[in-house]
Amino acid sequence: MIATDSIERRILHYVIGSVLLTLLVTIAGISFVNGLFEKSLLTRQMQEERSFILSQANLHEPFVWNTATVQGFYVPASLQGDVEIPEIFRTREFPFTGEIEVGGKKYMLQNAPVDGGRMYLAKDISIYEIQGVAYKWVLGAISLMLLTLAVPFARITSRHLVTPLVDLMGQIKSIEPAPTMPHLAEDGVDQELLVVVRTLNRFLDEMETYVKREKMLLGMASHELRTPISIIAGALDGIEARGETPTADARAMRRIRRAVNGMGTSVHAILSLMRHGDPVSEGVALLLVVQEEMKDVDHIHQGARKRVRLHGEADPRLLADPALVRMLLRNLMHNALQHTSGAVNVVIDTNWIEFRDEGPGLPEHYRALLTAPPVVPTSGAAGLGLFIATLICERLRWQLKWVNAAAGGTVLRVTFGAVPADAFTRGDCKWPRAKVAA
Repeated sequence: MIATDSIERRILHYVIGSVLLTLLVTIAGISFVNGLFEKSLLTRQMQEERSFILSQANLHEPFVWNTATVQGFYVPASLQGDVEIPEIFRTREFPFTGEIEVGGKKYMLQNAPVDGGRMYLAKDISIYEIQGVAYKWVLGAISLMLLTLAVPFARITSRHLVTPLVDLMGQIKSIEPAPTMPHLAEDGVDQELLVVVRTLNRFLDEMETYVKREKMLLGMASHELRTPISIIAGALDGIEARGETPTADARAMRRIRRAVNGMGTSVHAILSLMRHGDPVSEGVALLLVVQEEMKDVDHIHQGARKRVRLHGEADPRLLADPALVRMLLRNLMHNALQHTSGAVNVVIDTNWIEFRDEGPGLPEHYRALLTAPPVVPTSGAAGLGLFIATLICERLRWQLKWVNAAAGGTVLRVTFGAVPADAFTRGDCKWPRAKVAA
């Protein structure tokens, strides 16, 4: 899965979102409180205006009160229906309380019964509407200003928050795989990241211990293997020196000799894979090695010698580790024989060698071994030969890749020529260096 977001961007979005949410809640709260305050103020002013008008009126006669912002009319109960009510009040039923618009102006209307009659009151609240519009503009300007400040503030905050993580990431990226790897510094690390640093350092310690233990076990295993190999080889030398081996057994003795030599070569090759530094470089006649390996395939795959066909007239002379070259060719040849009952064609060219089989084709998860750093197979022996071949290819600084075959089957090519600098990203070997002798 490919990462498509970053912690810094996520924090930036969260900060901006928090500012927006806080701003919306604040504006809604201020608007609600302002509405309540305006309503309370109007109610109080209407009560004061009504009390004042009633104090000025004769409660037995109609009374009209007009100012720039207030219109009032009182009518006694005895004269109701006989006195004409001003037009602004006639359009509404009685009693009534609410806002109306007349002549482009907005009024707060309150028609209500009072002691001795009815009181009609209208207050011009247009000034409040103008103030409300201005208030909204002010809120909008403040909101815009806060948003303008929130974006750079959020960027600075997110960058500051992820700085320790970025520094830690830089330290981790600088660690190169090696028998001994530098540990992460714990001084000045934030408490939340200190757990991560200590955990990684513990893993590095365990990894170094594991590598050292594996190298020691490998050395012990190679030593224990060399001892019986030497004993078998010495016994064969003694038998051959006596010259008493029957002709019928001579062929078997030669097979045992080749097997013993092959075991010694394999031990040497495995140790070479575990060593760091440049591999051993000796002259290798590739065609001769292929022919020798073809002689032994019958011992593992019955009737395989007839299935393996050699093509090409090239005979490249390589500078490489002979044990690794022999193990590489053996694994690729046996891998091809194992996955097909048909022919296996070995094609040699000046700068490459190909192994072509007639099987069902290389599965996708095995192709992944050629497009990423080698991963130890998890399904037993399946893919082990390809895994070993990939390791050897890396060690020799060669290129191993899968070739799409139009006719079906699997084609694996090992190239000894120059490898492009970006070859590893396309599934080729890690070190772009060729060693081809004329």
